[in-house]
Amino acid sequence: MVDVAGFMAASGYRFRPGSVATFVRLFVDQLAEFAPYDRIAHVDCDVLFNRDIADLVGQPVHAPLLAAHDDYMYFRPAYREKMSMQPGAPYFNAGIIVFNMAPVREQQLMKEARKLAVEGQMNDQNALNVVFEGKWQTMHPNWNLQSLGTREFRFSQAWARHFAGGKPWGNQVGVELEALSVWRDLARDTPWGKPFEQRIPFERGMTKRFLRRFDALAGLFGKDVQRRRARYDGTKMHRIYARQADEGAMAVQFPEVLGGFA
Repeated sequence: MVDVAGFMAASGYRFRPGSVATFVRLFVDQLAEFAPYDRIAHVDCDVLFNRDIADLVGQPVHAPLLAAHDDYMYFRPAYREKMSMQPGAPYFNAGIIVFNMAPVREQQLMKEARKLAVEGQMNDQNALNVVFEGKWQTMHPNWNLQSLGTREFRFSQAWARHFAGGKPWGNQVGVELEALSVWRDLARDTPWGKPFEQRIPFERGMTKRFLRRFDALAGLFGKDVQRRRARYDGTKMHRIYARQADEGAMAVQFPEVLGGFA
């Protein structure tokens, strides 16, 4: 375990307001403790693993970064223009990523990301997406399984379940009961146990899923986000990304076109 608070304070960088912990991933090339390693995995705190993390880090990676698509962004493709990316640039979720440190160090990619985060006042995920554009390999979606408010995937299917929306310790929308049970057991008899003591008598997220039924209707009135969301098929996208990951493919351009929800 490494206490990075002092390191970050002495770094000289002043990022936009937010948690120091989320920006520490931009310093993987600077921390002395990481110097001996060729692969470094960053994992957010809202993740549960159902499989050995060594399997994630040990798979073949030929690009500077291994990451999973963040399909939520493809409902709002204007991010590409706002971030000066290519017209069809894919976007990854930085909650679970694997750095291939040889090319990362050689190309000084993290130095670029730090500079962009400071000068552009970007959050760390956006800065990483700009710097690693065209340089990231598709991660199997089971290694960063998110719900997007759907019921298409089971908790047991995830190799790593990422609660990027509702949190097990928060509003719990979209959080599976099996996952809540795991968190409750882990937190029992610790200072963090109280948020998990509540018993949820019904499945959270039912209202949100009900409202999703009207996305197609909203799309008829020019609501592009709802139109794309209505066309989105999570199971189809999962198959596409899984196949690309098995092939060791780089992230493709215009994923929403490939998935038929552009």
